[in-house]
Amino acid sequence: MPGTCGIVLERARCNADFRTLQTLRGGDPTDGAMETWLATGNLALAVKEWNGMYVPDKAWPEEPEFAWWYTAGLISIATSLPENAATTAYLAHFSDTLADHADSIPAQFRGLQPSTGSPFVRLRPLQAALLEAVPTSPYPDPSLADGTKGDAQLGIYQSTLQELVDNPLALSRPESRAFGLAVTHRLQEINDEYSTGTSFPSVVSALSGEIPSDEAAVNETLRGPLTHSISTKWPIGRRQAFLLGNLIAQVAYNAAVLRDPESDANFRGAVATLPPYAGMSPRVHADIETLQNISYATKGGDWVAINAAASRAVIDMATEP
Repeated sequence: MPGTCGIVLERARCNADFRTLQTLRGGDPTDGAMETWLATGNLALAVKEWNGMYVPDKAWPEEPEFAWWYTAGLISIATSLPENAATTAYLAHFSDTLADHADSIPAQFRGLQPSTGSPFVRLRPLQAALLEAVPTSPYPDPSLADGTKGDAQLGIYQSTLQELVDNPLALSRPESRAFGLAVTHRLQEINDEYSTGTSFPSVVSALSGEIPSDEAAVNETLRGPLTHSISTKWPIGRRQAFLLGNLIAQVAYNAAVLRDPESDANFRGAVATLPPYAGMSPRVHADIETLQNISYATKGGDWVAINAAASRAVIDMATEP
């Protein structure tokens, strides 16, 4: 889903994946447009036709180990997709391909694919074995600093999770699920600390099992609960730091993907009311000042400049708060 690369904390991964695939298959005339798009995540520049990497039929007899592991990598992610007609058809290709090349399967992964059932049912045992052999780490890294610096980071992470909800195929990846569960766990800990009564069972259930694809179900299961992540019972310093990180991440995503002028004005207008959090670095302070000195999109502000400034603030808050 091209909107994924508009999420600030996903952008480095998008670029790294592109470079890895480019190295595997060599340069291509379509790469220039990819580089331009991935530099900013600007959805308006998203490339619709790119010659990516795939395992051609000849790779199986010539490089069976590479062909199997490349396909296994795809399966380790694709088997977590939301189930619908399109993803079922997509996954069927992998189960059929593995069946056709059973001799190439490493010994530790043989006998894991049932001969009957839906492609998801047939591939889940293999996915589980793959994730045990190659453990998944949460992505983005949900580590938090101490104090209100960590609250600002948590605000960025909660916004990132909401942005992943907008891109459910990306949210379904094992590393994204792990990220979402870590963020939700921390939000739950803080709400429990202040006895707010807020909880996130439907979010945890979706991230641990089936990611809904129906918009109404997404709203009820994920978006709705996440919009109530914080409470007025939180101390005001924590609340303000969280909101500052959250809003600036939303400014960046809006500038790269949604481009809603009213949202830009609302988000940055709210940022203007929030004080610096305790211990904010001069660098982050300067980032926010630069962002706020750019005209709102409703007053002719340039989306590229807004995206660049907000993205820089998000990255610095997440890595050097």
